[in-house]
Amino acid sequence: MKIAIMGAGMAGAYLYRLLHSRIGDIDLFDIGSPTRCGINPCAWGTSKGFEELVRVTGLDPAGYVLNRSDHLMMDGMRIKVDLTIFDKQRLIQDLLRGARVLQSEPERMGYDRIIDATGAARAFLPPIKDDIVLTCVQYRVRAKSPLEHRIKLGKIGYAWSFPLSSAEYHIGCGCLLADARSVLKNLGWMKERFPLDVVCSCTGKIRLTGVHRSGPVVESRNGGPEVWGVGESIGCVAPLTGDGIVSGMRSAQLLLDYWNDRSGYEKALFREFRWMDGERRVMDKLRRDEALALKDALILKRNSRRIGVEVPLRDAALFLGHLR
Repeated sequence: MKIAIMGAGMAGAYLYRLLHSRIGDIDLFDIGSPTRCGINPCAWGTSKGFEELVRVTGLDPAGYVLNRSDHLMMDGMRIKVDLTIFDKQRLIQDLLRGARVLQSEPERMGYDRIIDATGAARAFLPPIKDDIVLTCVQYRVRAKSPLEHRIKLGKIGYAWSFPLSSAEYHIGCGCLLADARSVLKNLGWMKERFPLDVVCSCTGKIRLTGVHRSGPVVESRNGGPEVWGVGESIGCVAPLTGDGIVSGMRSAQLLLDYWNDRSGYEKALFREFRWMDGERRVMDKLRRDEALALKDALILKRNSRRIGVEVPLRDAALFLGHLR
């Protein structure tokens, strides 16, 4: 069986590593990124389950951890978290060790199956109806004095400042209802410890559609190979929090579990990520500027635990209001 994986980001690299040990010869394609780190968006933060997923590949997850945080300030309130900041660039490089990454587009007819791991681009699967794609801006900076680890909510999105080390930080913003760069500028975070030394900066896109609204996840083409989606290309990103590292890696495992069962793969994705559908319904309420209910706050409270964030119900309701 001849396989092509399109996209060598986090999901594509992880799937390549898992598949290579089973199948061997796999063609991997990626157009690359003009950013300094070679990936876009860089997304340094991840959540519960990350270390176990990395360990499956034979790599030591401890070698990629840059920082761990047990709290952050969210809209001025101290929140308990279990957040891991990791070296995404180096992990992808190690997952792809020995791989030959081609930068041309494959001849579809030469493959039995194509895996779409192109993230927000979703280059090989059909467009999604009512797709939600958020634009974000990101900066990696050096500071002479410590910056606060925090999140600021607003405009159906948020700005963040995460420590990468004792001197380096990742600062960024993504939102649906305003220009992210303007929001970050108005917050003044890039100047409050002036001068900040900007190591690199970029813009990126994140799909917040959710798995249940991102079909089809597999497409058959007359006379051509089937295209199976994985990771962000099929909406494996939490619509409210934007976390997609663990869910993208998990989708790659599910693809292998149901390698010869298209229907089984789709059903497994819907079971695994059914919690995302609740977040998408809350997201739609925010987009339509509808009144929020207690059950919406319960969804945020419950799902936040998946990423190691403990939010009391009252605060969850407050934070949802701040997202407007």
